[in-house]
Amino acid sequence: MSGDQLFIRELRWQEPVELFARLCHLPGIAFLDSASTGDPRATASYIAVDPVEEIVLDLHEGENAMAVLRQLHRPRDELGPLPFTGGLIGLLSYDLGARALGLASRHDPDPELPAMVVRRYDLVIGFDHGARRAWGFARDRSSKPAAARLDEILDRPAPSALSTRALDWREESSRDDHRVMIESILSYVAAGDIYQANVSTRFLANRPVGFSAPAAYLALRERSPAPFAAYLDLGRGSTLLSASPERFIRCDPAGAIETRPIKGTAPRAADPAEDRRNGEALARSAKNRAENLMICDLLRNDLSKVASEGSVVVSQLAELERFASVWHLVSAVHGHLGPGKDVIDLISATLPGGSITGAPKKRAVEIIDQVEHSARGPFFGIVFALAVNGTLDSMIVIRSIVATPTRLLARAGGGIVADSDPGEEYAELRAKVDPILGVPPSGTTALAQRSRNKGGTRPDGEVRG
Repeated sequence: MSGDQLFIRELRWQEPVELFARLCHLPGIAFLDSASTGDPRATASYIAVDPVEEIVLDLHEGENAMAVLRQLHRPRDELGPLPFTGGLIGLLSYDLGARALGLASRHDPDPELPAMVVRRYDLVIGFDHGARRAWGFARDRSSKPAAARLDEILDRPAPSALSTRALDWREESSRDDHRVMIESILSYVAAGDIYQANVSTRFLANRPVGFSAPAAYLALRERSPAPFAAYLDLGRGSTLLSASPERFIRCDPAGAIETRPIKGTAPRAADPAEDRRNGEALARSAKNRAENLMICDLLRNDLSKVASEGSVVVSQLAELERFASVWHLVSAVHGHLGPGKDVIDLISATLPGGSITGAPKKRAVEIIDQVEHSARGPFFGIVFALAVNGTLDSMIVIRSIVATPTRLLARAGGGIVADSDPGEEYAELRAKVDPILGVPPSGTTALAQRSRNKGGTRPDGEVRG
């Protein structure tokens, strides 16, 4: 059992990724990584190891998900130098959220991937990026005091060099398949069935012999540093490697809620003038602003299910924000938990996230399942941290890779509205996913061509993952 008294020690500052490299092979590790240096959204990082409890559920067990969270959560009034000093970290899959809406998928769930992984941690290293200060948080266990547990982690030797392996990515659906999916969504929009739906496609690679998930994550965070990145052991030999730019829901102990949906994307460019033009064009895009507005309205509705009457407001609407490899339009919606509601009610009311479903949400999720070629699984689900003091933070699982024992998976898509153009939507998809796959700009056409020639060989060399 874990002790009640929290032990706190300030530590010598080191970059979080340096400690991660020493701890990355520990089972059950969670690295919540604000990887974009100097980004005002990248405020704190956490490395959590040696969980007290762990629960892994498959999709058919998903009706118990919120009850499991309540069972694992051990709320207490606790103040520390950072919001998260211990508590729950986990993943809730998109499919779990769809099931909670009462919808069954036509796709079989991936047998290598769970629908839910949640662990309760009482050993955490926290990093304040602005102050460049770090702390260790730990509790006694029956076999070892907190200080000794912390020392054991900090004294682990430096690892041998982590090396990546070449990955041969292929696209599950061809560009023509993608166009057909878009046209199908547009027909539903034209019929007045939905206003918007987020449609996606999957990318796959065989897992090479000697593949190192930590090395692949370090390469990913170098290519695409993101404020809400994460490395999470999913159990069963699988791992999530995420460079997510999108916060989902944040809630403080007093019940103040914030969500920051992303809708609207444009590529970055090496030339400053071209880069600026790309951002300015996105900011002026009526189509992308309309897409963002629809999702804001959806999230206002979701938050209103658990928020105090009149507390839900939009404080930022479709503002241009810069990320490592793309520009995005980002909004911010705020509210306050209503009487008798808690953060687990908040999670339940908002899954799956509006920015990766559509409007109206339930019908959009039904249509997405009809047109997409495979189950989404962990992609477009959430990774969350729920502290013992009730602080919740979470992100949407986008710009991510999942490594299973046999394969690597990635997924990308975009919101489709009445004036979406299939060619432009495919270009936006590539702008999102190519930096994640490690595809250089010159390799985009070749990779798309290989996706049309199913099972073809790689004529243009290897893609680093």
